[in-house]
Amino acid sequence: MRPAHQSTIATTVCVLMVLAVVFLKGFPVQSFQYAPTFNKLTLLTTRPNAGLYRNSNQTRNRVVWTMSSSSSSDSDLSGENSSKGDQSLSTIRALPASKSLDTGAILRYGAAFVIQMTLIAGVFSGLDALTSIFKISPSKIPMAINVVLFYGFALKSRILNPLDNQRPQTATKEIKGDTQNRSSSSNSSVDSPPPRTMPSWTPPGFVFPIVWLLIIGPLRAVSSSLVYQATGRYFSTAIMSLMAHLTIGDIWNTINNKERRYGTSVVGVLMVWASAAFAAYQYSLVAPLAGRLLSLPLIWLTIASSLIVRTWQLNPAPDTGKPESLLPTKDVNAKTITKLMWFEK
Repeated sequence: MRPAHQSTIATTVCVLMVLAVVFLKGFPVQSFQYAPTFNKLTLLTTRPNAGLYRNSNQTRNRVVWTMSSSSSSDSDLSGENSSKGDQSLSTIRALPASKSLDTGAILRYGAAFVIQMTLIAGVFSGLDALTSIFKISPSKIPMAINVVLFYGFALKSRILNPLDNQRPQTATKEIKGDTQNRSSSSNSSVDSPPPRTMPSWTPPGFVFPIVWLLIIGPLRAVSSSLVYQATGRYFSTAIMSLMAHLTIGDIWNTINNKERRYGTSVVGVLMVWASAAFAAYQYSLVAPLAGRLLSLPLIWLTIASSLIVRTWQLNPAPDTGKPESLLPTKDVNAKTITKLMWFEK
């Protein structure tokens, strides 16, 4: 077994162990009480940042989330007009709606993957055709040119993706427009989702652009250039495996940052990690040094995956108080929030 393969396998084992620890860490301690007289569910939790927002689709069954800040044993279950509210308890009511699998979102994620990969394949096939037409030897193309080309793809591949791929702000971890909408709707009867609760060990905001711009981007660019030097082709299995990883990452960005589907984001980030490991393996088959370089970002992706898993645990579904579904869901009879921005308004 090649050393590059051994390092990739060792990295995979370490990552799986880290993710297992995060999963086994568990969820915040919660207890459920059901009051059949009032047909209401009360959720007691010790997590300080718990919160719910009002859902516009109203049903007859109401869910009550009570945040405990003292040693009080019981909360009031008598309804909205009760005068026995304990001042040490804060109660927020949500009106849950029935959920169904969002097949429209799943189909659009698949379509976005096909569209982006087709466009990338077209670009690389076109470059190969041009070098062939003008009889340019791959060995005569300066490595610096390929580094710039692949660096651009590493950072801006999302321009070829038809989904809404806005990036969150560094300071708030939120999409700029979403933050403004939340502020403008603070006094309305239907509130927008609250800011996500992040793990206490989340790296400072300035770390993320540094890692992507100065570490991961250059590693992908240099390793891809080494693969091109070895194969003499842009459209190759190895390079397209990295492009598939970037495409999955762009789709995940929409799921996590724009749509804020915390459960589906867990599945997505694990696919991002797996596709990165596969790309590193494919690179190692062509150029062992390229494989080793491309395996280094797996360290950061492991931290990011653990962060996403923990964020999912800390942000339960507002209508149930339980972790969100790993599959995308929507309210029954409602339209999907996922849009192919190039074709849908």
